[in-house]
Amino acid sequence: MNNKKKLIIFILSFVIALLFWRLRVFLFYNKGDLPFLRVITGLTIHHYHYGILFILVSALLLIFYKRNAFSVGLIGFGLGSVLDSMISSLLKVNTLRSVELTRYNQSFPLTTFLFLIVIILSSIFFLFSKNTKRSKI
Repeated sequence: MNNKKKLIIFILSFVIALLFWRLRVFLFYNKGDLPFLRVITGLTIHHYHYGILFILVSALLLIFYKRNAFSVGLIGFGLGSVLDSMISSLLKVNTLRSVELTRYNQSFPLTTFLFLIVIILSSIFFLFSKNTKRSKI
């Protein structure tokens, strides 16, 4: 795949992410309804979080496999998802710094667990990429 096709796929998936999340929020949550996952888990999951996961998977694909339409499109969609949430999160008015710091400190065990998952996933991708290269020889 040449660079022009990669650029077109990246830009299209980047813009599709913006349109997808804006339409989804406008159509389903504009009246203040809570998303299904928030009702079930109590967690505040935004498309920023989904975007980070898309970026993680696409980065692993790009590092250990190859650049193809899927990995380029996935990173475009992930970055579009993250950037769509960036400005709104910067503009949030939060005067309760103590609450923010308390939550940050309480999240350390889960953050450590998340880092371990990323390390394990990276190792798995590495092992599979080595096996794939060996089988092609």
